[in-house]
Amino acid sequence: MSAASDKFEQDVAKEINKLPGIKASRPSVGTDFSDVKVEYKNIKTWVEVKMSHTDNLSNPRVYYEKGQWRTTYKTPTAFAAVEILNKSQEAKKFIDAISKYSGIPKKDIKIPTTKSGLKEPGAVPLHVMKSFFDQPGINRYIANDENRDLGKLVTEHYTEGKTEPAYYMQAGDDFYRVSNKNPLGLDTSIPLLKGSGDFKVRVATRSEFYEVQAEIKIKKMPNSKFSVAPKTKKENPFMGMKK
Repeated sequence: MSAASDKFEQDVAKEINKLPGIKASRPSVGTDFSDVKVEYKNIKTWVEVKMSHTDNLSNPRVYYEKGQWRTTYKTPTAFAAVEILNKSQEAKKFIDAISKYSGIPKKDIKIPTTKSGLKEPGAVPLHVMKSFFDQPGINRYIANDENRDLGKLVTEHYTEGKTEPAYYMQAGDDFYRVSNKNPLGLDTSIPLLKGSGDFKVRVATRSEFYEVQAEIKIKKMPNSKFSVAPKTKKENPFMGMKK
């Protein structure tokens, strides 16, 4: 997480905290939770916070082993990434190309997504993966499901794929409901998160290992007249909360 995104999350929590009777915090928790915990009376829920509309909405990791793309994640977006990769001709061409480049037979090749995985037999070494992508014309995106309806998938990710569901999202200067479930009873004119975009999978080479991860971005989110961004001029969605 960048310092800027961490500050934005803290600022969103501070804005929510300005209202009496409601408590918002940015706990130190893993990525299986969202960003800001909101507590009101006996209700607890979460707000996912994104600095902009173009932020990645989910980035599960995947790996390749025994002729299949797989994942250790238990989220809807991770399962979707595996499904897309196993059907993708681009991903198949990537496996063919990296097998030939590395000299590792396709039946034995592994594409791990962790540092420890690089020690396993058949794993493509880091330096080989780096040099493969350093070649001119080689695309790091090995699959792309274009113009996919992402609203339902992203809703499932935040409401079912997290340890505790997040029913609200702040993205830039726009506030959304993530689901028709509305535990805080906020104004129902707050728009639902929806939209289409590209579901991509990318290989990122780092200093000690490489990662294969999804990029899920909605191209155009709805406009919202509500926001809890710092210095916003929009309506505070929590002002209309049920008493």
